[in-house]
Amino acid sequence: MRKEASIIFDMDGTLIDSSAAMTHSVNYVRNTLGLSPIDKKYLEYHINQPDQHLPKIFYNTEEYDPAHRALFKEHYMHFSPSMIALYPDVKEMLHMLSQKAYLAIATNASDFFARHMLEQMGILEHFSAIMGANNVAEPKPSPLMVYRLMEELGSDVSKTVLVGDSIKDEGAAINAGIPFIFAEWGYGTSQSANLRAHNVHELVGLLNTLI
Repeated sequence: MRKEASIIFDMDGTLIDSSAAMTHSVNYVRNTLGLSPIDKKYLEYHINQPDQHLPKIFYNTEEYDPAHRALFKEHYMHFSPSMIALYPDVKEMLHMLSQKAYLAIATNASDFFARHMLEQMGILEHFSAIMGANNVAEPKPSPLMVYRLMEELGSDVSKTVLVGDSIKDEGAAINAGIPFIFAEWGYGTSQSANLRAHNVHELVGLLNTLI
């Protein structure tokens, strides 16, 4: 059955609480470089702010070293299943929303990581499309992921909504000309978002007014 609406979700900090696992793996790489560990709040802040030079912040390098990426990936894939969790009632929400709208993921992680995590959490089946930073020339807040997803899903701006927890998500929605709902339970902040949900029940209520 053809669906009229599309809902694009950010992943980390919106559907999945993964910051402890990410911090654990970043610190594993930092330890191999002789760097002191960072805490979870430090990671949460920097990954959600625009114009952050993350290789320098996390590993004191100008660019991501492929060896560092490989170390992070190996460590994260091993430890993350026991350290990540869905936010309350997310699974039930996705099941309900998928009956009336196409669901998609737009994440600044790679699509490989996204699929792995969504599968681990038992929610991969609900998503019709997944877009990672490796699939586009520019990550969020660029609108490129949103444009690609709308094209793939056959949706337009009047029936597409983006849900996320960061300024980057908000920027991607604004730049693409679609409504944005800020997930207050996540890692990031927003001073300007007009639509805000404090839990998934409020989120469903807002989505019902838009789609």
